[in-house]
Amino acid sequence: MSDQKLSVCMIVKNEERFIEDCLRSVADIADQIIVVDTGSTDRTKEIARECGAEVYDFAWRDDFSAARNASIKYARGNWIFWLDADERLLPDSIPHLKSLLRHEKKAVAYLVNIKNVMSDGKTYKISSAHRLFNNHKGIRFEGRIHEQIIYSVARKKGEERNSSIALFHLGYGLEAEKQRQKDERNRRLLLKMVEEEPENAYAHFTLGQNYNLNGENEKALRHYLIALQKNSFPKALHVNLLNTIGEVNLKLMKTSEAREFAQKSLALVPDQVAAYYLMYRISDAEGDKREAIDWLLKLRQKNTDSLRKPKKVATDLVLADTDILFTLANVYQSCNLLKEAKECLQKILEKEPKNENVFRKLIELMVQNNELSEAERLLKEKGLQLNADLLDLLGMIQIKKQDFLAAIHTYTRALQLQPDNMQIIRRLAGLFMKIGEEQKANRLIQMMSEINALNPQMTV
Repeated sequence: MSDQKLSVCMIVKNEERFIEDCLRSVADIADQIIVVDTGSTDRTKEIARECGAEVYDFAWRDDFSAARNASIKYARGNWIFWLDADERLLPDSIPHLKSLLRHEKKAVAYLVNIKNVMSDGKTYKISSAHRLFNNHKGIRFEGRIHEQIIYSVARKKGEERNSSIALFHLGYGLEAEKQRQKDERNRRLLLKMVEEEPENAYAHFTLGQNYNLNGENEKALRHYLIALQKNSFPKALHVNLLNTIGEVNLKLMKTSEAREFAQKSLALVPDQVAAYYLMYRISDAEGDKREAIDWLLKLRQKNTDSLRKPKKVATDLVLADTDILFTLANVYQSCNLLKEAKECLQKILEKEPKNENVFRKLIELMVQNNELSEAERLLKEKGLQLNADLLDLLGMIQIKKQDFLAAIHTYTRALQLQPDNMQIIRRLAGLFMKIGEEQKANRLIQMMSEINALNPQMTV
């Protein structure tokens, strides 16, 4: 059993909403929990103490590194793990984290995966950061904001390593006003950092990111290019910078420049996802659909490979294979390669059989390819699972096949689900007219008039 101890270090301010869950997530692995408070006026410090943390005060001076370094000053453990109050250590990561707490002769920093929940509360963005490092090796945080330890590790001739430790981060789901305040604070600190350290490439890079997030693309590009000129980044971060410069050029519709930087990135690290995704988007923006398909196919292979082996670039993208297939289906369809588009959609449905949007698109594609009987069969297989939209699609197929009685049955069923749906009523009325049932058609037309009278904004 390892005799290596772990100190969890945090800096906080007014985090009573988050801090208890955060501290509970590390309670089973931390030998010491240090909370440095930078001026809370709520119950943050009280909750931290109740959870067993050592709480220290620190006078905030617009410098995240200063506060972080104050926190690690109190660390007695052999290893330091740092996180923010709106993050949680995922339970599955605890055994792996414990296994990494070994004696090391040199400075070591481990990358940790961070699952960032976005503002919609449903989608996630994956990032990584150096969160676990050994103590007493002279490792320190640097940077007024977006603080880093990796430069200190590099100067100590230390080692950067990957890990499968994962954190869950809630911060991107902040309310609009809190997010605005955070963005304003970050911009102010970044401008100050660039003013104080004009030769600091990372300061220019992070200021560029702030401008980029706010849609100020020209300003972002200017600072990205300054960062590139300084040429002081480790390989992985340099690749990220090249991709980011390509991205912002694409936003500015400078596709030739975007392509140049994406190609430089690929030349540096061929085994990555982000640059392939960027090359696809450049091809798509230029209207070269065939090249876009080629890049998407390469992207899919690289993305699959990245799930099986460690990433070469810590900040690389991780895409859902079904999203790539759906994009491929759309591009194939735009090139009238309907067979290939259909195969992509079928592969998605093998993985996600209840994906209604993909199923509908598959049916629409089959109708476009005049595979009416096959499309009708697939719809009928769903039986009572068909909603009004899919019944409308089935009815349209039956009309194309001139099977008007079947279409009437389908639209009658759809009308039972959505009795005020004007489109369904109109189509059903038209069908009754086609088979000579004028009385039934007129009743439906009268129904449309009555619905429209109750709600004049509805279209007849």
